[in-house]
Amino acid sequence: MTELWKFLVSYYVLEAVIVVLAIVATWWGRKKRLRSKQNQGPPTGFVKTNEVFVDPTTNITQQVWYNPSTGERHYETLDKK
Repeated sequence: MTELWKFLVSYYVLEAVIVVLAIVATWWGRKKRLRSKQNQGPPTGFVKTNEVFVDPTTNITQQVWYNPSTGERHYETLDKK
């Protein structure tokens, strides 16, 4: 019974470590991606539009840029947090 107990404890500890590492990696990756997007200006070929909105998930004001040749949109953060 002791061997089974040691196996179960080590199994759940390993799973907890994996979950914590996944959460930390996700948080770090999102933070890095957001920071890199904030430092970039709009790509070449994009035209500034009159569209400004507040992102409901982050409460960050966004300016919309539009590329008329591709139809692609680019969002620029106006208020840095």
